[in-house]
Amino acid sequence: MKELHIAQVSEKIINELPDGALLTVESNGKLNTMAIGWATLGRVWNKPILTVMVRFSRFTHDVIKNADSFTVSFSTEGKLKEIIAKCGSKSGRDIDKFKEYNLTPEYVEGIESPYIAEGDLHLVCKMVYKNTMEPELLSDEIKDRWYKDNDYHTIYYGEVVKVLKNE
Repeated sequence: MKELHIAQVSEKIINELPDGALLTVESNGKLNTMAIGWATLGRVWNKPILTVMVRFSRFTHDVIKNADSFTVSFSTEGKLKEIIAKCGSKSGRDIDKFKEYNLTPEYVEGIESPYIAEGDLHLVCKMVYKNTMEPELLSDEIKDRWYKDNDYHTIYYGEVVKVLKNE
């Protein structure tokens, strides 16, 4: 495993998001991973920050709301493409995705949430802020397109404390 600087992979991460990634979180004895295709990478509070969004209805929301960290694993070589699709169609309420899809959680010292070893690029993030969306502040265009069912997101801000690449 090689540690990189966020600037070395930021463009790759932004380009990979539409193909999906795995957001993994562990808290209070619960572990889950879910597919994501939306995130924001930037600089806030003079720190590299990755923001991810989790809908209220998702099992991951139950886990991440008390978490101190999260990870995002990418499949830049396409190895996880099928797994990402499966994780996006099944809920952690119903199955243990790690057992069902033979995923290996790998831990970084001092971080509760593991990354997915089968991925090849990982962002390890320490939670620094959470914000529940306020529907009245959204544009009608966004509300009408993405929130017809009123299933809004909480936005989680994670300081990227490690960037790891499988060699």
